[in-house]
Amino acid sequence: MKKFLSFFISSILWVSISSAAYGQENDQKSQIQQFVNESINEYQIPGASLAIVKEGKVVFQENWGVQSDGKRITNNTLFTIGSISKPITSLAIMKLVQEGKINLDESIYSYLHSFNYEKENFENEITVRHLLSHTSGISSKDGLEVADLTLREKDSIKKATEILNGVVLNHEPGSIHQYSAANYLLLGRIIEEVSGFQFPEYIRKEITSKLGMDHTVADYRQAIKLGYTPGYQAWFGKPIKSVNHFDNSGVPYGYIASTSSDMIKFIKFLLGNQKLLDQKNFKEYTSPQVHRKEEFYYGLGWRISTSRQDSYLFHGGETPDSRAELFIHPSKQYGFILLTNKNNISDVMHTTYIREGIRNIIERNRVSHIIPADYKLQWITLLTIIIFTFFSFWLVFHLRKHKLITFVNRILGSIYLVLALTIIPILELIVDSPCRTISLYGSDIAILIKCFIAICVVFSIVLFLQDKIIKFVKKV
Repeated sequence: MKKFLSFFISSILWVSISSAAYGQENDQKSQIQQFVNESINEYQIPGASLAIVKEGKVVFQENWGVQSDGKRITNNTLFTIGSISKPITSLAIMKLVQEGKINLDESIYSYLHSFNYEKENFENEITVRHLLSHTSGISSKDGLEVADLTLREKDSIKKATEILNGVVLNHEPGSIHQYSAANYLLLGRIIEEVSGFQFPEYIRKEITSKLGMDHTVADYRQAIKLGYTPGYQAWFGKPIKSVNHFDNSGVPYGYIASTSSDMIKFIKFLLGNQKLLDQKNFKEYTSPQVHRKEEFYYGLGWRISTSRQDSYLFHGGETPDSRAELFIHPSKQYGFILLTNKNNISDVMHTTYIREGIRNIIERNRVSHIIPADYKLQWITLLTIIIFTFFSFWLVFHLRKHKLITFVNRILGSIYLVLALTIIPILELIVDSPCRTISLYGSDIAILIKCFIAICVVFSIVLFLQDKIIKFVKKV
């Protein structure tokens, strides 16, 4: 009788606990669903895909919205994953390290015989590890100069590397972290030189096929065959269909295309279901390398939190028309991928807010407040241009009554002309990015700046020729 009662009570407790856990899991799913729904509406994201893996199982997978061609987002919709390409590139490097073909602390001259860089007065050579951890001494701006070139040929990585050839280092290799696309471009080229395969072929043959990621590609033509369509850029937050920016030379750092279903397999690999690397090399692959701030480090293609209570791996990614977030929490045995098809300089934090909101629900069972979208930068720029234009009209009409009209007009006309000629170089200096990057990632800001330049040129011409214009009008 006692055994029966003990069994009966144990069964009741097990059912109760299981029901509570099931109820909590369902509650979390509905919370995540609602939170992401509200977030993509607030941030005007046309299409998104989210997948969550916990303890080796897919516990949530959902899609929202449409692609730019009107098709519904599905589990197998291709998105460019931006800088989440970097952990895939670094995995390929570690595979070659494991095979004894690459040494992380060997100079890159051992693998790239035709590539040269200017060391200035620095002593250290750039190593493979320096490239992986963004401590090569190549600046962020120099990286952006060779990024997003929309090259589509098979040897695009080689061509972009040739453009980078002769780059001047601005810091001693190994001394500081400077996030630069150039580092992973060079890693892509090293993979090609060492393996004897084009980068997309090596990734398919040695990485994605072995992980079962059959819809993950590193080549424009293959992406098109699998139904890839470009995403959206933005005008004051409003999504605008993008032209196709897919760049074959950029796949090692930002243009690998994948799906939420394929990224589930990558997450499972990162959570321990892996055979690609042995324990030693996997530990190296996911280890911190260079301190960034507080308890955050950059590793070999990873951003890493080393907090004892909350250690995790993550990486965000963006192209001109997509944003993505990958989050891996090994000790809590869960991870997730968020893919979206819209981007702009003002959208940069939106997917980060969503990522942290999802974490908050999973780890604390709390729903975060949705942080409102902020487009102050665009509105301030527009307002400045409007005020500047009205001031310029006032100035022109006011100077009609001035006796020194020719002398004053020449001075003011020169000022307007100097403004037109220097606004872009000044802006490039302030944001430490080339003009092309500003146009790609802040298309609305770029259009407003072009309008400002046009206004400066027009008023410069009017001021230089105002006396002649007045005489002509009087004659008429």
